[in-house]
Amino acid sequence: MLPYVIVLVILAVSALFSIREVKESDTDIHRKKKTFLLLFSCSLLYLLMILKAPLAGDYSRYADNFLNSAGKSFRFYLERKKEVGFYMFTKLLSEISLSTFFYFAVTSAIVCICLFFFLNRYAYNKKYAVYFYYTIGLFAFSFAGLRQTLAMSLCLFAYEAIRKRKPVRFLLLVGIAFLFHKSAAFFLPAYFLGRIPWKAKYHIPILLAYGITGILFDRLYGVIASWLDYDYGIESTGNGSIFLIILIIIGFLGIIYRKELMALDKDSLLFLNMHFVVILLWLFRLFTRTAERPAFYYLYGSIILLDRILSLKQQETEKEKTRKFLLLFSVVLFGVFFLYRTLRDGNLTPYVWILG
Repeated sequence: MLPYVIVLVILAVSALFSIREVKESDTDIHRKKKTFLLLFSCSLLYLLMILKAPLAGDYSRYADNFLNSAGKSFRFYLERKKEVGFYMFTKLLSEISLSTFFYFAVTSAIVCICLFFFLNRYAYNKKYAVYFYYTIGLFAFSFAGLRQTLAMSLCLFAYEAIRKRKPVRFLLLVGIAFLFHKSAAFFLPAYFLGRIPWKAKYHIPILLAYGITGILFDRLYGVIASWLDYDYGIESTGNGSIFLIILIIIGFLGIIYRKELMALDKDSLLFLNMHFVVILLWLFRLFTRTAERPAFYYLYGSIILLDRILSLKQQETEKEKTRKFLLLFSVVLFGVFFLYRTLRDGNLTPYVWILG
C-alpha cells in the first residue's frame, strides 16, 4: 500500500503547487517544463507497474498466460481467432524472454507511452491530468484488465483522428485495438458522438435511443455479456453510485464552463461529449459491471475535461477563488476515492516488490 501512497502524495503535491499555472502562460519554456514533469510522472507510474510482483488477482493470471504461451505455437493462437493480436503479441514476447518482469516492462511501457502522448497533446495542465488518471480508476484497471488496457491505450491515438475527421485512420486504430480486446468496438461511436454540437435537435434523438436501450437492456446485456465472455451479475462493489455522483459533478462543471472552454479551444467539445457518454454508460454500470468496460474507453475524455476546467484562469477574484477551491476539493476527493478503492482491490494490494 505504501508505494501507492507515496506516488499519490507526489502527484498531489505537484498538482497543488501548479495552482497558479494557467493556459495563458503557455510559453515555450513553460510547455517544455510541463512536458518534462509529465514524463517524470508517467515514469513514476511505470516503475510502480513493473516493480509489483504478479502474485494475486488478474495480474497473476496474465503472468501465467505469458509463461504458458511458451509451450504453444503461433499457429495455435491464430486458430483461436479470439483477440489474436494480444495473444500473438504475448507469444512474441515469450520468444524473446521468458521473464514476467520483461513481459510487464514491455506492456506497461506501451500503456505509459500512449498515456504520455495523449496527455501531452490535449491536457492544459498536465500535472492535473496525470493525477486524475492515477486516481480515477484507469491506473488500477491496468492491473486487472491488461488486454483491454492495451486496447484502450491504442485508442488514445484515435482521438486525433476524430478531431481531424480522418475516418480511415480512426477505423484502422480501433481495428488494431480490437485485435487486443474486442470491447474496442464500443469506441466506434466516438467518431460521431465526439463532434455532436450542443443543440437540442442532436441530443434529443440520442436520449431517445438511450431510453430504448434501457427498455431493451436485459436482452442487450445478455448478448453483449456473452460476446465479451463476461458473466457479471448485479453490481455489488458498493462504489458505483459514488462514482456516478463524481461524474455528474464534472459534467455539471463542464456545462457551466462550456463557453469558456470553447473560447480557448473548440476541441473541448470532443472531451465534453466523451464525458457525457461515460455518464450514460455508468448509469447502466449500477446494474451490471459489464457496462464499466466500454465506459473506460471514454473516461480518458473525462480526465482532459476536468483538467481543462480547473486550468481556466478567471479574471474576477471571486471566480478565481472558486477555481482554486475546486482544484483543492478535486485533489482531495480523488485522493480519498483512490485510497478507498485501492484497499478493496485484490489486484493492487498487497504491494509486493518484484524482488521481494
